[in-house]
Amino acid sequence: MIKNVTIGLIAAAASVIAWGASAQQQRPAQPQQPSAAAPQPPAAVKVPLKAAPYQPDWIKVCDEDPVAKKTVCYTTRDFVAENNQPVMGLALYQVKDDPRRFARILVPLTFMIPPGVRLSTEGLNPIAGRFQICSQEGCFVEVELNEAAVNLIKKGKVLRLDMQNQFAQEVNFEVPLDGFSKMYDSAGLDPATLQKMREDAARAQQGAAQPGSDELRRRGEELMRQRQGAQPQ
Repeated sequence: MIKNVTIGLIAAAASVIAWGASAQQQRPAQPQQPSAAAPQPPAAVKVPLKAAPYQPDWIKVCDEDPVAKKTVCYTTRDFVAENNQPVMGLALYQVKDDPRRFARILVPLTFMIPPGVRLSTEGLNPIAGRFQICSQEGCFVEVELNEAAVNLIKKGKVLRLDMQNQFAQEVNFEVPLDGFSKMYDSAGLDPATLQKMREDAARAQQGAAQPGSDELRRRGEELMRQRQGAQPQ
């Protein structure tokens, strides 16, 4: 049934084209009219972000991955818009004895997947990121980085994340990097200390949701185990 409908539509379109060509031949030639200019995409929008009120500083956590049997550290922070609306979570992962680094980002829903996400900062050309999976909290993006890129991020003041919304409009999120370098180079927190900090923050927020860091940590651990499992022994 679907195939027949499709063929019917193609046939109908072909007949319309043929009729148009015939009618064009019967009509006297008309002076050519200038074609209308193609619509231009809307101008890009800059969205400056700030640290979430419940997370005034970057946090670095190191733990032993039981599957990979390697120490995995991640430096993370949640960000909100000027009206304190939660927008984004960012985590940069380090795996012992692995020169690669991975930025994992939780971005809002309703952004177009094919254009992907581009990450850049001062002196660093945009690096493409890939959408991994989407859930109710947002969509997870992964960007692979080398040491040179990480060093530029450590020196930068603003990390810029570019993507397109459902109207094909470029949206430039500007993430402040103050305090990132110091925390990234630190020894990090142990899981027990992190748990206490989360409990303190939860009490301070009186149960308010913290959408970014916990989900990034959980998803990051899952991706890390998948990557290690895919490597030949």
